[in-house]
Amino acid sequence: MDAYCERLAPGFWGEPLNAVSNLAFLVAAVAVWLLARSAAMATGRPAASLHALAGLIGLIFLGSSAFHTTATRWGAALDSGFIAIFLLYYIVLFIRLFWTAPWRRAWLAAPAFLAFTAAVALTLGQLFRGPGMYLSALLGLFVLAAILYRSRHADRVPHWRPFALAGAVFAVSLTFRTIDHTVCSGMPTGTHFLWHILNACTLFLVSYAAIGRWRETVGESSVGATPTITSGRD
Repeated sequence: MDAYCERLAPGFWGEPLNAVSNLAFLVAAVAVWLLARSAAMATGRPAASLHALAGLIGLIFLGSSAFHTTATRWGAALDSGFIAIFLLYYIVLFIRLFWTAPWRRAWLAAPAFLAFTAAVALTLGQLFRGPGMYLSALLGLFVLAAILYRSRHADRVPHWRPFALAGAVFAVSLTFRTIDHTVCSGMPTGTHFLWHILNACTLFLVSYAAIGRWRETVGESSVGATPTITSGRD
């Protein structure tokens, strides 16, 4: 699959910058894992839901690496598939952490996000090359930031900032993904590698926000305050 400006011929290293820049996802995965472990140690509570974020970012690293080295349809499926899984899991975790919903209700956010993605793809998806989930993710980040900013719960309001910042970073990232083929004549490497680097930053920012909220809620229950997460299992 000759999908990006950098690939001029078949071969494992046909997209060297696109392949190597995937290391940014691995760095983000390790950083999120360490933050999750620190949160678990500080509260004395297991943080499986946070470690799952690190694991999913690691899968994005593997999927994207597979695609940009093999340039095959199965590699493309892994690349997009792992990103989609992260998005669905994160929106569920957001509802769980910021609205203290039990897991069985929080999971309803997954089909809701799929419906939102379909609506965005049908109405605005033609503006961007590729799956509409990227545009819905961009809009979703700013929606989450706005919801938190306008929240009547004082403990939620400060968390709008990392989502707004993540939205700004992802907007630049999506721009680089979109213009990749249009800059080939002047920039043979293309701009897709910048999409990888900035995406890794975006994933770290939203994971950092989730970890901060988790420490806030679980920390309260650990010192004897009324628990804000009602289920007994994380």
